[in-house]
Amino acid sequence: MPTFARSPVYRLLVRLRTRLIGALASYLAQPVKHYSPATNADPQSLSAVLHHGDVLLTEGNTRVAALVKRITQSTWSHVSMYVGPLEKGPDPLCIVEADIAAGVRPVRLSELKGLHVRVLRPIGLDEKDRSRLAEWVVSRIGGEYDLAHAWALARKLLRLPARLPEAHTIAESATRFICSSLVAHAFALIGTPILPVHRYLTPGDFESASVFEVVNPTDNRSSR
Repeated sequence: MPTFARSPVYRLLVRLRTRLIGALASYLAQPVKHYSPATNADPQSLSAVLHHGDVLLTEGNTRVAALVKRITQSTWSHVSMYVGPLEKGPDPLCIVEADIAAGVRPVRLSELKGLHVRVLRPIGLDEKDRSRLAEWVVSRIGGEYDLAHAWALARKLLRLPARLPEAHTIAESATRFICSSLVAHAFALIGTPILPVHRYLTPGDFESASVFEVVNPTDNRSSR
């Protein structure tokens, strides 16, 4: 290890960088005032139709959501997976997502209340495949948000010089994710990739992917 990397100045710079990144992530995760979605999610209606392995697209009401929608030119700013109840109670943790501030974490259906949500159901998967999807995503809880991947993807979408790190390959041991790469990893690992090149996926790409059908929470029917 170089001498400078062991110096107090270097360690101070690393701490400052970590604090700045954390502060930026916290700022971007804050809600935007006057958010008014086209339709509101009803947790009870969602609960009635969701199966483990279903994918949820959300419009989002945070600063980062607004940024993602602007860059990707899509309604959807976030993607997560329903994994089934992880605890007992009327409103259990049951969804796993990669959050810019908190990393990979479980959340409750009630946290989607008031948001615009679309449910996507993978086509042709049996119970075993669904369980594998949910179990792998749950096993990633505690992983870090991949800010480097998010930044490189944004640069690509904005047509700025960028090159995504080669480390973004499909691997059981992966620990850093953005929301779309977390879900894409799970599907690729069971042999059902969303797109051939998963590192370029954005939330909006899931809606048009041929491996899903859209589930309407209001009438419990599916449609393409």
